[in-house]
Amino acid sequence: MRKSRKFAVILTACISLLVASGCNSANSGGNEAAAPVNENDYNPYGKYETPVEFTIGRHTNRVNNLPEGDTIENNLATRYVESKVNVKAKVAWETDDMGQKLSLSMTTGDLPDVMLVNRELFNQLVDNDLIADLTEVYEKTASDGIKKIYDSYSELLMDQVKVDGKIMGLPMTNIGNQHQLLWVRKDWVDKVGAELPKSLDDVWNLSKTFVEKDASGTGKTVGFVMDQNAMNFSPVFAAHDAFPAQWITNKEGQVVYGSVQPEMKEALADLSERYKEGLIDKQFAVRSNEEKEALVINGQVGMLFNPWWIGYTNYKDSIKKDPNAEWVAISAPVDDNGKFKTIRQDPIGGGIVVVKKGFKHPEAIMKSINLTTDFLYSMTDDAVQYKKEHSDELLTDASRWNNDPTQIPMQIDYDDVLKRYYDDIMQADKSGDESTIQEDRIVSLRAYQEFKKQGSAIDVNTYGEYISRIEGQREANNENLEVIAGGFYGTTETMKMKWANLQKMEEEMILKIIMGEAKIDEFDKFVATWHRTGGDEIAKEINQ
Repeated sequence: MRKSRKFAVILTACISLLVASGCNSANSGGNEAAAPVNENDYNPYGKYETPVEFTIGRHTNRVNNLPEGDTIENNLATRYVESKVNVKAKVAWETDDMGQKLSLSMTTGDLPDVMLVNRELFNQLVDNDLIADLTEVYEKTASDGIKKIYDSYSELLMDQVKVDGKIMGLPMTNIGNQHQLLWVRKDWVDKVGAELPKSLDDVWNLSKTFVEKDASGTGKTVGFVMDQNAMNFSPVFAAHDAFPAQWITNKEGQVVYGSVQPEMKEALADLSERYKEGLIDKQFAVRSNEEKEALVINGQVGMLFNPWWIGYTNYKDSIKKDPNAEWVAISAPVDDNGKFKTIRQDPIGGGIVVVKKGFKHPEAIMKSINLTTDFLYSMTDDAVQYKKEHSDELLTDASRWNNDPTQIPMQIDYDDVLKRYYDDIMQADKSGDESTIQEDRIVSLRAYQEFKKQGSAIDVNTYGEYISRIEGQREANNENLEVIAGGFYGTTETMKMKWANLQKMEEEMILKIIMGEAKIDEFDKFVATWHRTGGDEIAKEINQ
């Protein structure tokens, strides 16, 4: 949606040129009709007698923790796939701008066999008949593990990559329950003689108490820090039944934009008042991420909103400054019905894997994804054993493997993986048998056990693992959570041309009202302008 109209025109022209040129390519795919595939080749883990190679266009690799001599084309993860099914990957090119690079590849008729694209490019490639129908490949060659993962999203995920009932791509996944949680310094709550908050009034009152009693002891206590675009305060908006930057379905069944609904005005008025009272960091709009983190790490902040994975950020370093710091996650504020509301994020995360039409062995791509997923998440005994036998070839920083240096750097996982993960840890801890859980989860189990023994006296990385995988994952599945399905996740034609300006106007309006630089009635002017300058056109396209 950030692409300009000029780029869209250029891209369309490039595609037309590519179609006209016959998509000639010197690589292994070609554009000739796909050769008949031996039924045995569809075996999800069947090994080819002779190597099958594919080329891939991918985002620039940033990995710097591979063992000496290894590359993104040759490392433990890629060697695992090669050894099991004889499928090899060759990087055609890397780029920081996939759209631009792909358009250039189109002008030369030299598309790689595999590409990782966003929705806009996916639709362009489908419309111009440039990518393969993967329906048969998925049905026959996808592993049981892959199918179970995709099925956990019901139809919400795969329907978005189907065209006329055909599966035209394999989506990366955006797991559920990654909403903002309220993280609170429990030691501060105890210090000021308060209780953990539930309602929105409770949240603001606790923030006020922290500030007035200088809970940090620095003379510069801050109630809340927040991001510059204010979207990380979504739980506050949701408590007012407001859902900014989200397409939602109203009571009449129409898809509408949350930022222009009447509930937004009430929420903004509330935030503006709290900012005026000094409960929100006065400088939030101009602080860098590093400066915001420093406030938390240095012990000046008692509450912030962040998803479950806070322990993998620099915030965990707060225990270095104060070993007594105790962060807990809670689902607050709840609404008048006791519900903690959130909108389901786009289930497609990171993009869609597509295969060039005419590539002779599209099922080989599925095999690569099968084995890579097994490897990354230690999903099979074979993958676990392979990594044990080649332990000296793992990443040099002893971290769990990431997906960057794999043949196809895609990430997929269960929609409800946070609950699965947390439940596994609890059951393994109770039984005392860590062999009952996936290999990649043992580090979290051990972090939990170390925390139970030593509290925050553990090292900072172990503490971060604990607060994310125990505190965060537990609270991400709070029984009071109400997940509302998004009304629309894609991009319309008008959005390509007008959305960037509408977004900028929205962000400026929100900041100005919260900071008191504009009166609350400025919201009404914004709504009128939004409808007039493209919003209505976009809403019409979505509802059609």
